[in-house]
Amino acid sequence: MTEIILITLAICIDSFVLGITYGIKKIRISKMAVFIINLVNIVVLGVSIYFASVMRQYISQHTSSLISCLILVGLGIFFMLEGFIKYKIETTNDCRLAKFYIPKLGIIIDIALDYTKADLDFSGNLDLKGALYLGFVLSIDALGIGFGLSLGGINYLYFLPLVLFSNIISILYGQYLGTKITHYNSSLKTSLLPGSILIFSGLLKWL
Repeated sequence: MTEIILITLAICIDSFVLGITYGIKKIRISKMAVFIINLVNIVVLGVSIYFASVMRQYISQHTSSLISCLILVGLGIFFMLEGFIKYKIETTNDCRLAKFYIPKLGIIIDIALDYTKADLDFSGNLDLKGALYLGFVLSIDALGIGFGLSLGGINYLYFLPLVLFSNIISILYGQYLGTKITHYNSSLKTSLLPGSILIFSGLLKWL
C-alpha cells in the first residue's frame, strides 16, 4: 500500500503543477475539463497496466521484476532530465533546447513544455479540445509508470481509483493555490521528487 501511495504521489505532481500554473495565469479549468483530463489519464494508465499484466503471464517473476526495475528507474531519470530541460528553457527562453526533448508531435511538444499552451484560443478558459491535449500529455508519463509498476505486481483495484481521485484534487487545489501566488518556477524542483520516488520504487522491485 505504501508503494501505491508513493507512485500515486509521483503521478499527481504534474497535475498539481498544472493547476498551479493555470491559477497563476488566471486560466479557468472547468469541472468538465478536469474530468476529461483525468479520464484520458486513467484510461491510458489502465490500458498500460492491463498489457503489463498479460505480459507477466509469459515471463518469469525474476524477469518481470528486472524489467519493472529498469522501466521505473529509467523513467525516474527521464523525469529529472525533463525537469532540467524545462527549467533551462524557462530561465533562458532558449527554445532550441526543446530539440533534445522526446518528440510528442506538434502542439503536444508545446503543451508538454508549457501547459498554458493548451488554452488554444487564448480565451482564459480551457476548452474540451485543450483538455484532451493536456490529458494526453499527462498520460504519456503515466503510460510508462503503469506498465513498469504492473510488471512488478500491483493491486489496480486500489491504484486506479486512488490516482483518479488524487489527480482531480491535485488540479483543483493547485489551481486554487495558484490564484494566491504570483510566480512559481516549478520544473526543476518538482521533477526531483517524482523522479526520486520512481527510482526508489524501481530499486525495490529488484531487491
